[in-house]
Amino acid sequence: DRTTDTFKAGDPAKPVRKIAVAWKANWDALRQAVANGADLFISHESICVNAENGSPEPEVVFALPSELPKFEWLDETGLVVYRCHDFWDRYPEEGIRDSWQRGLELGGLIIADDYPRYVTEIAPTTVRELARHVLRQIGPLGQNGLMVSGDLDRVVSKVATGTGVTNDPVEMLEMGADVGIMTDDYYLHVRIGAHAQELDLPTIIVNHGVAEEWGISNLADYVQREFPELEVFHITQYCPYTVLTES
Repeated sequence: DRTTDTFKAGDPAKPVRKIAVAWKANWDALRQAVANGADLFISHESICVNAENGSPEPEVVFALPSELPKFEWLDETGLVVYRCHDFWDRYPEEGIRDSWQRGLELGGLIIADDYPRYVTEIAPTTVRELARHVLRQIGPLGQNGLMVSGDLDRVVSKVATGTGVTNDPVEMLEMGADVGIMTDDYYLHVRIGAHAQELDLPTIIVNHGVAEEWGISNLADYVQREFPELEVFHITQYCPYTVLTES
């Protein structure tokens, strides 16, 4: 009764023929879903800014005045929005946490498992080379640069990963990690990053959506597999920004 995995907009009794699956129910994705004839939109993240994770309420109760037109449009189109977050974060092999760890191709073994984190032991490498490896893996998802904090020449071998919002350096260290891969949403360098530096934990920061896109693709496949009589399509959402550096 404290899950966010509930219907967030529309009539749950509406018949379904076509389903859109995406990481976040933003304007662009919702419009694309309707343009392609979707009756149901399955979103991992919230529709609106101040939606409360853990709340089963329809999200219109959290909407800013500037977001009300989106909910009015949803009413007009009849598109139903369901949020699949808590369940899919932890679903084995195909879910968010497992898809991210596997997709990074770290080439090691998981030595610690404490949801929402894993620690993977890899061949010793520098923070710089690990960051370059991560960037190569996520490049096809539109991310062209990373923030890296700490000593780039430090040799590390135990990498902490997790679901999108996994930004606790203390817990990463307690699990045995010597480097942490975190995401930009909810990462505050003035607090989290500064404390990670105090604890001497190097960190690699990636985009939240990028860290979860592989899992969302798997979610679309899962829904299609469970409901083969329906049409399911995945709306891809790549890194929403470009990192610019001076030469």
